[in-house]
Amino acid sequence: MEVSSRNQLKGIIRMIKKGPVSTEVIIALPGGTEVVSVITTYSAEKMDLQEGSDVYAVIKATEVMIGKD
Repeated sequence: MEVSSRNQLKGIIRMIKKGPVSTEVIIALPGGTEVVSVITTYSAEKMDLQEGSDVYAVIKATEVMIGKD
């Protein structure tokens, strides 16, 4: 897989919550952090996503905000 994004986080699908239009995918990263993505159910089915599968969270954004207490 080749993509232009530099922010690629490898993880394992921990949970999938399918809906009629959108699907929530929870990805467990090394160290215990989780990333949650909402994609179309069509894409989730086309990619045959399954809990326990190795995947990449690919983040490409024009803006990343940082907050601090």
